[in-house]
Amino acid sequence: MLGVLFFLHFLAVHAQLSKNHSCITPDRHLGSCVKVSFCKPMLDLLDTVPQPFTESIRARLKAYQCGFSRKAATICCPATPIVLDDLEVPSRLPDVSRLPDVSNHRNINLLPKNCGHLDPVDKLVNDNKTGLFEFPWMALLSYQTGAGLRFECGGTIINDKHVLTAAHCVTHIPHTLVGVRVGEHDIRTTTDCVEEGGEEVCAPPFQDLTIEKVTFHPEFDPTLHTNDIAVIRVSPINLSLENSRPICLPLAQTRDFIFTNKKVVVTGWGYTETGRPSPDLLQVELPIVPLEECKVIYKNLPTPITLNDNQICAGGKSSSDFCGGNGGGPLHALGLLFGEVRRVQQGIVSFGPTRCGEEPIPAVYTRVAAYMDWVLDNIAP
Repeated sequence: MLGVLFFLHFLAVHAQLSKNHSCITPDRHLGSCVKVSFCKPMLDLLDTVPQPFTESIRARLKAYQCGFSRKAATICCPATPIVLDDLEVPSRLPDVSRLPDVSNHRNINLLPKNCGHLDPVDKLVNDNKTGLFEFPWMALLSYQTGAGLRFECGGTIINDKHVLTAAHCVTHIPHTLVGVRVGEHDIRTTTDCVEEGGEEVCAPPFQDLTIEKVTFHPEFDPTLHTNDIAVIRVSPINLSLENSRPICLPLAQTRDFIFTNKKVVVTGWGYTETGRPSPDLLQVELPIVPLEECKVIYKNLPTPITLNDNQICAGGKSSSDFCGGNGGGPLHALGLLFGEVRRVQQGIVSFGPTRCGEEPIPAVYTRVAAYMDWVLDNIAP
């Protein structure tokens, strides 16, 4: 289902908004251009579409594209149920029996429901550039080095007092972690601005936050790279600013994400093919690599590494991969959460090849859904 959601949103972003709100569905029924989250027939359909979906289903979904406004992507929504032909039984059902169900966790309400919103105006993955407000949950970790303050890891805003990152970014590190910055886009500029519709649009100032507490997983193994997850409590974040908003974490049905035949998006300021860190926030779309295949790849390295089911593999297929310097940053997928299509952080950048896009070695990410109980145990009001 989540692959379908990504596909629908990608199409809607690149469509033209209808001059009026009426439209004709592929079944020649009268419909209205509305947000996906307001279209019950489409939501009901997406709950039943198997993964991976066929080319015929993909074509039918494409036909429902309608348009976009500044705030939301839209589809042509009929008044009657949507029925697709060729629905097939998925080749593999999600195995979530081992993943923690935190729906009744005492701290579940500390994760805001106003999270992971899509910016439909900004392009998704046409190239590596990101829109000014496309990934407002991104954080930079600042370290005191011999060359002064440097950003050497990333993270994500998960609520107004906590940032999620990798354990390797906060322990067994050569430099001292001194702060966290949110609301950043281009580290070369004090104020980030872009031209939009012939007008200059500027983001609010970034926020430099003090660190109040660092908590990393007690079973983090820097040699095996397992349990590579940490939470940083920071001074209060102003979440009312358009460039500082939280990412969604895998709750409810979004924890059931099947990592088969999917592509995901990773963002960060890390090193590129030039061997230099990027001054502005970049994104890359990567294919998921089946975990069993990835385990074999890492087992056969000169220095073998054993992977486990709490990890995700992606990339290693082309030179477009991100390289070092993105540790702690997010791996995004689209999901239906709180009645809307949102970006959900399914992974945390953990480790991978040091050479950019080195084939055929994918990068490894911590699977966030496997640690949701630990995350909630370690955040507080």
